[in-house]
Amino acid sequence: MLALATPMIVLPIERVERHRGKHFEGYVDERPLDPQLTAMIDGELGGRALRHSSFFAPAEWRFTRLPHQPGQNLARYFPHELSAELAKPEAETRASTMAASEWASCLRNALAHGGIAYLDADGFQKYGMKTEKLAFISGKFGEDAQTPEFLKVLCIRETDFLAFIRRWVSWLAATGLSLDLAA
Repeated sequence: MLALATPMIVLPIERVERHRGKHFEGYVDERPLDPQLTAMIDGELGGRALRHSSFFAPAEWRFTRLPHQPGQNLARYFPHELSAELAKPEAETRASTMAASEWASCLRNALAHGGIAYLDADGFQKYGMKTEKLAFISGKFGEDAQTPEFLKVLCIRETDFLAFIRRWVSWLAATGLSLDLAA
């Protein structure tokens, strides 16, 4: 599921959204090829809250940030405090009100760099248990670009992620973006 979802999510974000607001062309930048398409992507992922995007559904995404600790490895140990924070109603509110561009960046970074934790139904990492939730983790790096200052964590139930992917693909098809990026 994640292998198929990755190019569908990463390509439009990488080739258009990440260049938004820049006055120069990137080395793989679709903006000059189709200004109308660029405007559609900006409309969805630009300066608006995630909850206003056409692929958003209430009560799916949860979001929090946590300070990065030296030696921290969320693949090895996903802290119980982080699971508890993501279970709070405020985490759902933070996700729905976050900028769609920040959501896109976090999701893109996690998918492109393997920043995914597999959690059980209660949001805890237990090896050998069935995965029911996915946590997408992205680091916010400081000036040294070596060590993250903090981590951004998006969490969603696996079944909700599949529903989201269907809406995302419908959005890509409606914009014509799926054809343009496949060309």
